Amino acid sequence: MAAMTAGSPFRPLPEQPAIDANASERSVGSDRGGAPTKEGIAKLPFAQGHVFATLDDYLAHLKRQSAIDLPWWREVSPGVYEHVRRMPEGERETATRAELLKRFGFSR
Repeated sequence: MAAMTAGSPFRPLPEQPAIDANASERSVGSDRGGAPTKEGIAKLPFAQGHVFATLDDYLAHLKRQSAIDLPWWREVSPGVYEHVRRMPEGERETATRAELLKRFGFSR
């Protein structure tokens, strides 16, 4: 088997932390703030078990995950973000940076 995969261009994906089956991020469309920890904010929507120290870290994660059709926030003007969802019939939602900080429980 090893001989068959040795020439393959595909490599294993990096290890990711296990996801708690009861985590709040599993509820699609949840906009609740996360759970503060000493490392940052945990249990955010679509965080996939990751903990984030800043809003920028969390928004960057969401943008990376948008490749698999998960919602994310795009900055449309300085300090103003639009919620990007793959539902054409969905209502447009925008929020300021201050609103996102409060919504997700970040201080910075």
